[in-house]
Amino acid sequence: MADPLRVLCVQDTDRDPLLLIDELERGGYEPLWRRVDSIEDLDAALAESWDIVIADDPVPLTPLYVLQALRERKVDVPLIVVSGTVEEAAMIEVMRAGAHDYVPRSHLQRLVPAIRREVADAVERRARRATEWLAAESARQLDREMREQKELLETLNRAGRLLSAELNLDKLAQGVTDAAAELSGAQFGAFFYNVDDERGERHTLYAVSGVPREAFSHFPMPLNTELFGPTFRGEAAVRIDDVRTDARYGHDSAHYEMLTGHLPVTSYLAVPVTSRAGDVLGGLFFGDESAGMFREREERLVVGLAAQAAVAMDNARLYRQAQEANRMKDEFLATLSHELRTPMNAIMGWAQLLREGKLDAATTARAVQTIDRNARVQTQLISDILDVSRIVSGKLRLDVRPVELVRAVEAALDTIRPAAEARDIDVQTALDAGAGLVSGDADRLQQVVWNLLSNAIKFTPSGGRVHVRLVRIEPHVQLTVQDSGIGIDRDFLPHVFERFRQGDSSSTRPHGGLGLGLALVRDLVELHGGTVQASSAGRDQGATFTVKLPVIGAVRPPAPELPPAAPESATMAALAGSLRGVNVLLVDDEADARDLFKAVLEGSGARVTAVGSGAEAYSSFTTSPPDVVVSDIEMPEENGYDLIRRLRGLPEERGGRIPAAALTAYARAEDRIRALRAGFQHHVTKPVQPAELVAVVASLVRRSVI
Repeated sequence: MADPLRVLCVQDTDRDPLLLIDELERGGYEPLWRRVDSIEDLDAALAESWDIVIADDPVPLTPLYVLQALRERKVDVPLIVVSGTVEEAAMIEVMRAGAHDYVPRSHLQRLVPAIRREVADAVERRARRATEWLAAESARQLDREMREQKELLETLNRAGRLLSAELNLDKLAQGVTDAAAELSGAQFGAFFYNVDDERGERHTLYAVSGVPREAFSHFPMPLNTELFGPTFRGEAAVRIDDVRTDARYGHDSAHYEMLTGHLPVTSYLAVPVTSRAGDVLGGLFFGDESAGMFREREERLVVGLAAQAAVAMDNARLYRQAQEANRMKDEFLATLSHELRTPMNAIMGWAQLLREGKLDAATTARAVQTIDRNARVQTQLISDILDVSRIVSGKLRLDVRPVELVRAVEAALDTIRPAAEARDIDVQTALDAGAGLVSGDADRLQQVVWNLLSNAIKFTPSGGRVHVRLVRIEPHVQLTVQDSGIGIDRDFLPHVFERFRQGDSSSTRPHGGLGLGLALVRDLVELHGGTVQASSAGRDQGATFTVKLPVIGAVRPPAPELPPAAPESATMAALAGSLRGVNVLLVDDEADARDLFKAVLEGSGARVTAVGSGAEAYSSFTTSPPDVVVSDIEMPEENGYDLIRRLRGLPEERGGRIPAAALTAYARAEDRIRALRAGFQHHVTKPVQPAELVAVVASLVRRSVI
């Protein structure tokens, strides 16, 4: 089958092209040809596509002229000169100028091989140039992308420096909105963000950019709709070229459409703002009335800014907490001074009178009783402060063993009963002697009950009532202390267990104390793997405190106290099986410590994966997520803080909210705070008793399912 060939013949007569065409046909070609003999015809012909140009030496269309025309039009077609009249010197000039070959008319048999060679070379030449062009274009594209990336990083760094310097949340939110709108090129934008008030209730506020605030004043906050829901749930960014054509838009004007009647949105971009701990802080929303305004670059910019905004908002929140902590510290120091000086005044005054020896027998007895009573008050204050210090520093040690909680309740009742009788308060009890065993420190559990009972009596007026109930509600033993006292304000209820917080901390408050009793209750209950809750209908409606502690063994009648010969073995025996079915990822670079903790946890029924580095831990976690992570802090290359931050950065469905405990020899208060800020829920200091380690892991497991 003949090969097609498009031939442009630059000849001054019709006879010469026919000879050439005959030669081509004999050589296996099927020519599609055209003859031109004028400048105008040549210009028109070069607008078409040709495989070969064959030129003679007519005037004015010389081969040199044809070569110049091909170059000016950037036409890459081989030129072969076929002539019988061109002198050798002229032909050499033509070849140097760029002609591909010269075939004398007397040797036309050379024409077909020359054409085949030049056509093949032209194809290869074009392919090579195309490859070179693509490579150059790729290099230019890479250079553009690198410049864009550099500009992106510079812009984000500038915005980051601006945000990191702002600690006022409202100003911060406005700055984030303005910066993100500028980076994305959006016509208008809004930042809906969450704040918690003093009652612990969450509210959504907003900042706007590019439009008056009134444009959003009647917006119904559509948190759970198809269009807005993914952002407020902390899912991936949403970018839509034309929101009006999207299936998630337009179902209901009040909740689905983007500000119908207010802003003409076509292009839509939404990015969640999520903290390092995985909490959704809010969402950034941007719109433009033109379609296709937001590209991947704009999305990356806003996503990067959202990450910096989350850090800045965390910093602002921590700053507010620090300010609140400073205020509470000042109030606490003033209260502490008052509470310590008051009993000391009575002690020193009566001691001075006793030294003078002028008191009669009855007054002397009253003086001794007053000194004793105030000394006990001061001892209790100091004891509470030291307990809080030990808990904060992680130095509080529990003598863990099986405990009949009913005994701790009865002992606490015996202690507070005289005070209740003195104030004519009726203490009613309903105690289930067979409620069951809990794992814990008997003295500390008695302290929990005593604090709750003392608190109830303290805030219950004379003639009131306190009801104490202990029951078994699987899988817990539940203690309830209910009083008919002054109750708890709704605003203060979320803060009732916070350290140094009191419903009335003024100098005119009717009740003394440091505000530590209920905080100690919470800390001690949580150390025992339990929970405590407070409820109240409000002022003068009484209050109810409910403690739940996990049962560890079957109900049995009261037995003599276990002998002190081997308390740890008894405790571990009681804890055997308490972690059955729990998968624990244990991380410690010290092999001896790792082996010890692994043996302890496996002895309580856990399935333990023990690794020696943060990298191994992350690899094991992503392959098979455990139920609990227990990690050392000080490790080479990647420490425990870095590891927990990587884990917290994972989505919730991949284990981003995994319960985790830091197991470390760093025992300062700032070490505990740093561990908790990094993402751990517990900070356990070494050396740790085996039973305490088991109790902490059990607490994390229970808390994750409550």
